[in-house]
Formats: sequence, structure tokens, C-alpha cells
Amino acid sequence: MMFVHMLGAPFYISTDEKAEIYEIFTTPMLRNRSIKMLHLLAYLIYHHGEMIERSHLLAMLYGEDYDETACNNLRAIIFRLRKILGKLGLPEGNYILSSKGTYGWNEELCPPKIDAVIFEKKAVQALAAGNGDTREKTEALTEAILSYKGSFLPIFENETWVIHEDLKYRKLLGECMDGLYQLLDERGRQDEIIPVCDSLLSINPDEKWYLFQIRAFLSMKESDMAYHVYEEAIKVLVDRMGRQLSEEFGNIFRSVNKTPEKSLESIDDIRKMLDDKEVPCKTYYCSFPSFIDAYRMSGRLMQRSRSLSFLILCTLTTSDGRVIENKNKLEKMSDQLKEAIMDSARGSDMMTRYSMSQFLVLLNGISREECPAVTARIDRRFRQESTSPNYRVNYYISSIKDSPPLSAITEYLQDDIKE
Repeated sequence: MMFVHMLGAPFYISTDEKAEIYEIFTTPMLRNRSIKMLHLLAYLIYHHGEMIERSHLLAMLYGEDYDETACNNLRAIIFRLRKILGKLGLPEGNYILSSKGTYGWNEELCPPKIDAVIFEKKAVQALAAGNGDTREKTEALTEAILSYKGSFLPIFENETWVIHEDLKYRKLLGECMDGLYQLLDERGRQDEIIPVCDSLLSINPDEKWYLFQIRAFLSMKESDMAYHVYEEAIKVLVDRMGRQLSEEFGNIFRSVNKTPEKSLESIDDIRKMLDDKEVPCKTYYCSFPSFIDAYRMSGRLMQRSRSLSFLILCTLTTSDGRVIENKNKLEKMSDQLKEAIMDSARGSDMMTRYSMSQFLVLLNGISREECPAVTARIDRRFRQESTSPNYRVNYYISSIKDSPPLSAITEYLQDDIKE
């Protein structure tokens, strides 16, 4: 029996379910090998029991427009892969079968036990179990959830077939979590969802797991813990990962703040909590839900004063205006843009991260003519931080007076303003 780890990283094979003795990325014979070799190995093992057409494998590895060179490369990869598998300490034999232009994994010689398939089987069985014995179903759902160890083959996350399988497993995981929370909620045992969510958040941060924890703490009347989870979610999902949060998450924020189970405190204690602990000369950075409240409040204040407020959308793109696809590069450039904005706008201004490639800046008490000066400072500071000419920031500016909601702001380019 061969055990295969495909959920989470690294991708490895082993002859022992508990001992990770043949890790793909640490085995010297495979460490420096072609990524296509690893891709082919993972695909054949995952589809064990099938004979795959050579044309399908070529299209998967080299694209639909593969040529004769790709055909020769595939034969060479399979030849080398057979030799390497024979040196990993597995039973001797031919692990990759070939017949009439097809290839497949020899499961009779070494049947694989894949963690992703095990998770799927447990999840399907747990979901299909009746609700007659809620305790048994709760245990089955919990066991299935805890067998999920991360996204499917993250090293190949951009491959079409991997995306399809990953979505399938994520959907199953979500259904299991929904079922488990419902059972625990009906029995007044919401607290038991918290450690399950902790386990998932450590490997796969997701808004839903944070929401489950917040609801559990609120049901336990522990609003301080609920707010702590909320802040952690903002820090991880928005600030670190650049994700947008749902309207439901914004509503739960208001629920956290409306819970009355707080001890009576003096105004001095409350002021200590409210006081700004950030550097006052820097632009105020806040979560997106807080930014929405500030934006709407600025609109109301403008109705009673002559002071104007403007909204700037800063968007990171490549030099020719395309989306930045390299995630590591995007994350680095996004952090540089954040620092550039905080150093360039004023302490009375606010900003938030809307997505990994976009920031919103709220300029208070400023004229339309002064806005381009702010974006020019941001641009200059950003270019000082970033030495690469392959990226740029596009700026869109709108007055919030009599403007539509955030999702439908009338936009115009900074270059248009200058002209």
C-alpha cells in the first residue's frame, strides 16, 4: 500500500500512513526535477485505475498547441520517472503502464491511498447519515472535517483539473461545516465549533470559519472574544490576503458592538480604549467596514458644512494596465503602495485595503484642485519604494457629495484632471 498526501503542502508519497518518509520535495532524486515530472506523477496517481490518452497528457503538460518536441519530452519524462520510482524504496516493478498510446498508474503493483479521496469518502458518508442519532452524525462530520488538511495540490493550483478538484473538496468541506454548526446550534453546543474552526483556520483561513466562531462566542455571551475574532479576521483576510468581506460579515460587526453584556465602565476607561494609538501624522488605516461608516459620516457632515471630502481609488496594475497575476509580487507591491499612501496623505485622512490590488483613500477638508497633488505624492513615494518599472498605480477620484454608493462611483483618471 502507498499513501499519498495531496491536501496541503508538500505533495509526498509514503509506504507508511504516519511516516512521511518519501517527501517529494526533500528526496534528492526529485528535488531538482522538472515541475512537469511532478505534475505528471500527481495526475497519474490521482487517476489510478485509468489509462490516459497520450494526447490528453501532452495537452495538460504543454498546452493544446504541443509539437513533436513535446511528444519526445513526455517519453523522456516517463522514462526518468520510472527509474526514480524504482529507487525510492518502493517494491520493484513497472509503476507506469503504457498501452496503445495510453498511460496509467499500476495500482495492482502499488494501490495508492490518497488523503483527498479519504476526505471525500468520509464527508459524503457523514452528510448522507440520517439525523436520528445526532451524536453519531456530529462525530462523523467532525472526523471528516478534521481529515481535511488544506487545498488540493497547491503547487499546481493554476492547473484546470486541480482547480476543479479543489473546488469540489472545498464545497464538501463547507457542507460539512454547515451541517455540523446546525447540529451544534440546535443542541446549544455552539462552543464545540470553535476548536474545529481553529483547526481549519490554521491551514485554510476563510471568512465562514471566522463567522462560525463569532456566532459561537456571541451565543456564549462572550462579546469581547467575538470582537477579538472579528479583528483577527480583518487582519488576516483583508490586510494580509487582500480579500473582500461579505455584507454578512459587516453586519456581524454591528452585532458584536450591540451586545449589552459589558460591565459598566467609567468614561476615562472608555476613552483609553477609544484613543488613537497610531502615529497621528500618518494616514489613519482602518478595516473596510469601518471605512464604510466613515465614508457615510463624511457625506452627512458635508450637508452641514462647506468642507469637501474626496474618495480616491488606487489600483495596482502592470505597466500596460493588466492585472498582476504573480501573487507574491502583488503582495509585495501592495504593501509598498500601502506605505506610500500612509506617508503621503495627511493624519486627518483615512484609508483601507479594498482588495490586494486596490486601496481606498478618503481625503477630508480638501478641494478638488488639491487632489492631484496628493496622488502625485503617493506616486512619487511608491516609485521610490519600487525599483521595478513594470508596475504602476492608476488613480480614480470622486467627490462624495451627491455621489452614488461606493460600488458605483463615477471615475476619472488623474491624467484627465491635469489636462
